[in-house]
Amino acid sequence: MNLKWSHPLSSKPLCVPPETCSDQYMVNAVAVSDNATRAVGATYYQNYDGTTRTRVDGTFGTYCYNAAGTLLFKDEFAGDKGVYAVAMSGDGKTAAGGGLFTMGKQNAFKPKRGLLRAYAVPSGNSLLDNKNFADRVTSIALSRTGKVLAAVAERMLSVFIRTTGSFTAPPQTFQLDGYCETLAVHPSGKWLAAADHKGRIYVFTITRGTVQPPKKWIAREPESTLPNSPKRQVKFHSVSIARESDFLVAGGKDFVYLLSPDSVSAPKPGPLARFTSFDATGHHDVRWVAIADDASFMTAVMNDHDGTGTPNGRLVKLSRNGAVLQEDWRHTLDHLPNSTSIDGSGTRITAADGYPDDVPGIFYLFDETGAELGRHNTVKMCWPMSIAKNGTGIVGGDDNNTMFFFQP
Repeated sequence: MNLKWSHPLSSKPLCVPPETCSDQYMVNAVAVSDNATRAVGATYYQNYDGTTRTRVDGTFGTYCYNAAGTLLFKDEFAGDKGVYAVAMSGDGKTAAGGGLFTMGKQNAFKPKRGLLRAYAVPSGNSLLDNKNFADRVTSIALSRTGKVLAAVAERMLSVFIRTTGSFTAPPQTFQLDGYCETLAVHPSGKWLAAADHKGRIYVFTITRGTVQPPKKWIAREPESTLPNSPKRQVKFHSVSIARESDFLVAGGKDFVYLLSPDSVSAPKPGPLARFTSFDATGHHDVRWVAIADDASFMTAVMNDHDGTGTPNGRLVKLSRNGAVLQEDWRHTLDHLPNSTSIDGSGTRITAADGYPDDVPGIFYLFDETGAELGRHNTVKMCWPMSIAKNGTGIVGGDDNNTMFFFQP
């Protein structure tokens, strides 16, 4: 894995003199086109553990580059916390960024407003500028051609469908049962999925421009393997859709589930297969999942430990064996992990780690057998990392205001 370029993003420092602090903007989200010719990243700030700055205002933005590292456009604004999530259409012609514009607590005359913006690529011309969300936009996704844009703000899911040059029609909105931080749109734009912290999986189909009410499945699992233990709702952190088949994978707590739109809408809805990370060493929190284009296997990253109290992580590859997702291999990661992704051929797998903010992070690349192909160390934690469908480019971001572009 070779670093082709890296760029700091926000042009104005987070800590402006005479203010003093050691913090930087966080590149919380990145995305890349299917052919790796265009990539988008954004800046965010939250006073997590390990940070020193209590204020969350700054100059935030969304930034788009080509594979050579040339800036195609940037959209910066003064606000609170900034851009939490980004998306890039598979064809590389549409990008989007969402997050928080004003948090409402610092100034009584400024109500809390979430932000969602979409852009034509490479011009950066605005396709959508919506500041009407009552909460922070926590996840966004685009279809392959950029015609369908979905966003979730806390518990409100909005779907924008473009019929002309821009997203002029009002969104179709749905209230979810619980806080949601993850959604995905099938590249075809025909369906999408979301998962919330109350254990709900939602599948929405889109028919002739109309989003149908969702089909739901609720994941309930025992808190432990003790007899008669109560069943609890699974707190989902991540959902991913296979790019070339109708399957999805969702992960949270100690569990990973493989589902399909048909299995969620069945008379007795439920997963096609299931994996649990609960073992003799205890619970392992699944943080992110990915699924191969043909759904032949999945990957998941989860919190782990080495038995000495040193926090680290685990990357696992899973494949279906009947109703079970079996573990094909695992790889120990040096820090607590944050993301994973798979290329279209299923031969390259990424993982990113680092937590909390004041610890270093690592970008990793593996092959399908679990062999490590390369790594890149950073001075602060790495959250997002995504490999292009064609496998020729990888984009990542860290908490040092930096976006990275790698070649396998």
